[in-house]
Amino acid sequence: MPYSGSRKSESPGAIAPVAWYLLNLLALPIIGFVVLLTIMLKSADASPLRQAHSKAAVYMSILGAILIGSGVGISWMMFGNTGNFWTFAIVWAIVLHTSFVLWGMIALAQAIGNKPPYFPRRLL
Repeated sequence: MPYSGSRKSESPGAIAPVAWYLLNLLALPIIGFVVLLTIMLKSADASPLRQAHSKAAVYMSILGAILIGSGVGISWMMFGNTGNFWTFAIVWAIVLHTSFVLWGMIALAQAIGNKPPYFPRRLL
């Protein structure tokens, strides 16, 4: 039985953008990003915490796509279609993808705890 004297605080809604960020990375790549972008654009009148998590999730999605794509593209220009290219591209994509998923899990923990995201701080 919950304590009857406790006040129920309204959730700032910061979990949804981070959940969609993780869905974008893990299950629904393009659909997840479109939903995440929609959440960010419609969160202008939402709580500052939701705005911060929305902006951070979109920023990290775009940054991840740029870093993974440019790394693979540069390695293609350096190595051509050789075994060195495929080895580098696969390792590069796996390491960066895993890093962005870990960032998303940390951001989800921060959103559940009603705290701002650790990175990027300047979006707050």
